[in-house]
Amino acid sequence: MHELARRYADGEQHRLDGISVLYPDWHFNVRPSNTEPLLRLNLEAKTRPEMEQRRDEVLRIIRG
Repeated sequence: MHELARRYADGEQHRLDGISVLYPDWHFNVRPSNTEPLLRLNLEAKTRPEMEQRRDEVLRIIRG
């Protein structure tokens, strides 16, 4: 979570439930699961190619 906050410091960040980062064309939220020992990623973008690119980028950071 710390690395996501650092890498996406130029986006609008919120920490109510995990970390949410908002940009004009895309946004994501990463939070710990309440029932399983894993992180949950929700990510949306204006286009499918943008979503896929950003999803892969965020997942690379999460997987370290």
